[in-house]
Amino acid sequence: MNDFIVPYLEWDILHEPVTISKVDETKELPEGQKRIEINRDERYKLRGTLYFKGDYDLILEKAHLSSTVPAGSFVKPFEIRGSDQHGFERYTIEFCSFGGASLHTGENGETLCKVNLTLDKLRIKHKTEAKGTRLTEWYLNGPRDNVFWKVTDRQVLKSFSRERWASKDEKIDSIKFSGKSWSGGPDFLEIKAGDLHFLVTRVPEGIGPKWSSNIGIEYKKSWGRIPNMNEREKIEELCSFIFGRQLLSIGYTTYDKDGNVVEGYARNPWGDDPRLLCSKYDYPPIRISEPPAHGKAEELISQLLPSYFKRRKPLHLEEALWFYWIARNMPIGPNLPMLAAAVETMMNGWFRDTKTKSRGGVFMTKTKFENVLREEIASIKSKLKEEKEGDKIIKNISKAYVMGVTDRFPVFFNEINLVVEEHEWHAIKRRHVFAHGGIEFDKTDWKPVIRQVQTYETLFHKIILKLLGYYGSYIDRSIVGWKDKRLV
Repeated sequence: MNDFIVPYLEWDILHEPVTISKVDETKELPEGQKRIEINRDERYKLRGTLYFKGDYDLILEKAHLSSTVPAGSFVKPFEIRGSDQHGFERYTIEFCSFGGASLHTGENGETLCKVNLTLDKLRIKHKTEAKGTRLTEWYLNGPRDNVFWKVTDRQVLKSFSRERWASKDEKIDSIKFSGKSWSGGPDFLEIKAGDLHFLVTRVPEGIGPKWSSNIGIEYKKSWGRIPNMNEREKIEELCSFIFGRQLLSIGYTTYDKDGNVVEGYARNPWGDDPRLLCSKYDYPPIRISEPPAHGKAEELISQLLPSYFKRRKPLHLEEALWFYWIARNMPIGPNLPMLAAAVETMMNGWFRDTKTKSRGGVFMTKTKFENVLREEIASIKSKLKEEKEGDKIIKNISKAYVMGVTDRFPVFFNEINLVVEEHEWHAIKRRHVFAHGGIEFDKTDWKPVIRQVQTYETLFHKIILKLLGYYGSYIDRSIVGWKDKRLV
């Protein structure tokens, strides 16, 4: 770790393991003295270890590991509270459950029970009367360095003194000097959108996992306000989309006005193996990293954030982005139905909007349909009353006024004024083959499938950008060379 890093200011509260020396009594834990050590494993997941001296068989039963516990029993998660040795920090372990148990020899040779704990979240509150005035969210899988363009200076002041004394009263030599070391460079973006003002910062090298590009999103009351958790999730989602990387939250830290920690919150990153997600390349919808585009990410996030806040819920953009990120981490081909689900999620949200010209994705209103075909439907019911599946047929006929997915696409694109080209329509249709079991792997030419996936991903980008009111260039990954096109 270099001299310019102050770990608690630059990264997650679990940059080093923590020890809960005093564990509160609870029915899920054995009675008596115990301690818990918590750290992160190689995948950056939270892991805990409980040590205590007591009944080994009892903890096996509590941990649902004994032979007397029925197979398949549901283990209800619980909460553990405690503090450090001096009571300066209070800990809360959330959604905790037991893992394996074993016997362990302590430092003084005594035999202890050792129990692995799985947990989802850890909160640390420092004993202080100070209020939090700054909050930084921490993320794995951030964008690469050349996205950032505003500069941070870090300085370390050093002084040295050497004095030599021949006796208590006789100094025979004295040397004193001071200096400073400097480190700096482009490492943050500054976002201003409405009443929100925050920074997206690159975490310095030497802290955080080496297999990830780590970032923080920093909020400060003196810049305006600290948004609530729901608002911060929206910011995270839009930043992920613009960066072309799914930001993986691992928690946050709040600080007082002097930079002291008030509260820390640690959580598990999403996914089974964040290292795999962090190994993938950036996939932004718009060029943000080449030298001519310096500051483009900052401009885009500032421009689109108010619209994202407004349209996220009615158009289900959160859910659409989840489908998209899952599709990005699936094999080529089988991910086409997931990409389609991402687009259809937004389309369904659009059609539920009462202002849509198609009245919610229908050919005509239900009332008009029933009035126009009342006699015909009654006649069909009469003719099918003896048929075994007659009711199902009538049910399908009674819903004929509702557009199917294929019919909805052109109406949706027309209503959002998005021009869709022939190869994009082909990609839309191609998803049916994978969704409905029509694919034979040994007979499939995978080169066109790769292009269709890239086309669908580009279409997804275009739709979100259009819905957010963006006009400008985007990366068209459906064509060789990934040229820029203009979204109008």
